[in-house]
Amino acid sequence: MKISESNENGIVTFTPEGWLDTETSPELGEKVESLTEASSLVLDFSLVEYMSSAGLRQVLAAHKKAKVLGAAFSVINVGPTVMSIFKMTNIDRKIDVRAR
Repeated sequence: MKISESNENGIVTFTPEGWLDTETSPELGEKVESLTEASSLVLDFSLVEYMSSAGLRQVLAAHKKAKVLGAAFSVINVGPTVMSIFKMTNIDRKIDVRAR
């Protein structure tokens, strides 16, 4: 899985590409866990085609990491297929998830 990363004025954005599943989601988890500071943590899902429960766990772990860092957290540019997973699990009511 390819994951782009940017850090602009403390706003750290990870942009995974493709499928976020059992095989690929640990890479996102490693990147998020390696953060030592951020004012905001953003997951840009504009290039995510599919997300399994393993991917959802990484999103929740990223949310938890943001809290530890005292950072804001959001998932942006979520497509309809992945958004349905957030809605079905009610995660969209607990964290900031924004559709495309």
